[in-house]
Amino acid sequence: VEIKVFNGYDWVWATVEITGLRERHLVATNKMMSPSLVLNERGCHLSVPFNCKPEKRKPEANVTAVDLGINTTATIAVVTHSGTVIHREFIHPGRDIDRRDKRLKSVSVRASKTMGKAGKLHKGFCSKTYQKAARINNKIGHIVSKRIVQIADQFNSEAIVFENLKGWKPKGGRKRSNLRQRFHGWLKAKIRDFTEMKWAELGGKVIEVVAAYTSKLAFDGSGIVKRNSKKYSLATFASGKRFNADLNGAYNIGARGVLKLVRRNSNEGRSSQSSGRPPRSWACLCDLWTRGSSRLA
Repeated sequence: VEIKVFNGYDWVWATVEITGLRERHLVATNKMMSPSLVLNERGCHLSVPFNCKPEKRKPEANVTAVDLGINTTATIAVVTHSGTVIHREFIHPGRDIDRRDKRLKSVSVRASKTMGKAGKLHKGFCSKTYQKAARINNKIGHIVSKRIVQIADQFNSEAIVFENLKGWKPKGGRKRSNLRQRFHGWLKAKIRDFTEMKWAELGGKVIEVVAAYTSKLAFDGSGIVKRNSKKYSLATFASGKRFNADLNGAYNIGARGVLKLVRRNSNEGRSSQSSGRPPRSWACLCDLWTRGSSRLA
């Protein structure tokens, strides 16, 4: 592209090579728009927007379900309309998470040395550290969302399914536990937004399902699971079977996503209090195996 720059004497046109276009320029239906010069403290670069018009997809009868957790960043399960799990995967960029947590932990150490037992911190305290942590969070979000979209594209999924976590606020852990800090590092909104942007570029759609009891109900229909107090990521079913709690949640999220796509029913989240049956939104993977059962009627 050509940009107009000031060489010290006059404004002249300079030809600049564009790098890092990803693969947007290879798609025939995409149109490159006018580039913009972005300046910040670290330097400058060209931002090249594209007007993307993806082709109409012909998806397979499956969905890619995503369970966003604390212990594991994202747990993926590809679930077919018949309730068969054809792929599962754990995504957890631990190296970047450790880098971020190490920097944030240094803030409390410096704060205790600065103000002692009582006092106030000046405005902008450790602002550079927080900015660095925010950039690492963006990187984590892009790494996870990119892999989610790759899996959905690989299996030609009908949709990517997330839990609806809007307005959900975590509770702090016990005294001297790091649970509150880990909740602050939970990138549920960032990963979901990045995934939707990337997936929409390929012509896909993202749907949300009710988050209640996704991890609490066993996917095989045996009832409420019991979480291990020492290892919270481990769940024990009523039958005695032990299973990964995040993976169990991903299975149920996928089942609810399939039912939402198949039914297209505006009453998806309504409970059936009058009939005494469990709410439809509490569906589990086993409900796809017996879709005609009275429980979902």
